[in-house]
Amino acid sequence: MRFPAPVSFRAQAFIIGAASLAVVALAALIVRDVVFTTEAKLLGDALRRCETACRELASQVRERAAYAGDPLEQLPRQALEISLKGISSTVLQAFPGIKGGMYLPAEDAVSGYAYPTAEEEPEARPGLSGMETDFIRTLAARAGAADAMVSGSDWENRDLIVGAAVRSGGMVLWTLRRVPVLRYPLIGTHRWWLIALGFSTLLGVGGIVSIWYRLHSGVRSIQKGLRRLEDDFSFRLPSVRGDLGRVARDINLMAERRMALEQKLRQQDRLAALGKVVSGVAHEVRNPLNSIKLTLQLLERRLKKGVAASTEVAECLEEIDRLDLIVGRLLAFGRPVMTHRHVQDIAPVVSQAVKMVHEPMQKKEVRIDLDLPRGELRADVDAPQIVQVLINLLLNAIDASPREGVVTVRAEAEGGRVSIRVADGGSRIPDEVRPHVFDAYYTTKENGSGLGLAVSREIVANHGGSLQFESEDPGTTFILTLPEERGASDAA
Repeated sequence: MRFPAPVSFRAQAFIIGAASLAVVALAALIVRDVVFTTEAKLLGDALRRCETACRELASQVRERAAYAGDPLEQLPRQALEISLKGISSTVLQAFPGIKGGMYLPAEDAVSGYAYPTAEEEPEARPGLSGMETDFIRTLAARAGAADAMVSGSDWENRDLIVGAAVRSGGMVLWTLRRVPVLRYPLIGTHRWWLIALGFSTLLGVGGIVSIWYRLHSGVRSIQKGLRRLEDDFSFRLPSVRGDLGRVARDINLMAERRMALEQKLRQQDRLAALGKVVSGVAHEVRNPLNSIKLTLQLLERRLKKGVAASTEVAECLEEIDRLDLIVGRLLAFGRPVMTHRHVQDIAPVVSQAVKMVHEPMQKKEVRIDLDLPRGELRADVDAPQIVQVLINLLLNAIDASPREGVVTVRAEAEGGRVSIRVADGGSRIPDEVRPHVFDAYYTTKENGSGLGLAVSREIVANHGGSLQFESEDPGTTFILTLPEERGASDAA
């Protein structure tokens, strides 16, 4: 089963926020739809009741006129008002909430107005407002022109006036009803619910954004710390609030354990390497001692014969120097100490190392091409130890180069570090030898000690640098990299 790729915190916050806003918008649309649907039903019902009441009024007027034998509008004005009001009161008694009467176009006056159910309705308005009177005139004009029942509606404040009218002889019969619109009570009475819903949504979105920001900041802090841990394992992640703080503490604990483990492994590797050296140094020291012993025995016999020569003494001194070199390398490998380390120009250090190999260079007729920048190339080093490393590299390069060959030494700055390349023109290092190039007491030379490159790499590592090599036909290049400034781990 394949799971979808994880979504970023930013995308998650956006999705949840959009979903919350969508829920609020959907709720508002549903409420709006319910309100307007209910309004439409109420208005339709009110309009039908007004039309029914208006028809009943017309029926009663026709019956009264038929009974009297003359049109009602021919009655005296006061008698007409009493008669019409009686008809309206009688008919509208059966239609709660509906008021009605007659409109006399000739006099532009409302007559026979009645609202018999007004007392039963607490919020009823017994009389006619100016807006209602204008609405009646409009309906009467339409009814007079259409010669049929007409209906309509109009607004007054927050109420909707619904009415119907029909012409009857020389007058127009009308009915109307005021319908409170639901949207206004909803806004007025329930708006606090909508405000609470919107506010809670905003709080939810704000909480989501806050959680996302805290998670995003914590993750970025941890990522930045992990990148720094790659270069400086003594660095510790800063404290982070929340659950990510436990992650940061666990990472710091892991880093401490790893650093302790690396120190232990380094100590074990050093002891193992030193064990190799000690196991083989007896053989390395035995050869000069045997040579010295044989030379001294020969010198003793010649002294007895009175034919001693200074060459025997020189051979002994040479072998003693060889022993001193072996012991010095062994001590440097076991406990290299930097007593002269500071930021300095690396060019004199390189030049001094080149001078120190002048004699073996001349013996093999090898030329050294030195490529140094014109300005200062500064690095934080212990000059005597780096000279020792460069001498080892130069001697190996001279030894690997053919007669009259060229050894190239080039120094340059590379992104906060100084790089020194020592390249020879000899054959490439065999594949089976490459894994052991820096192993202590591993050598392919007949008179080699196998300590030169091992000691050199240890010195460079203590400087916070690296020593690597590239070997392709023709030649091999050793790359020495040193820091321009001492890192936190070195300073500690």
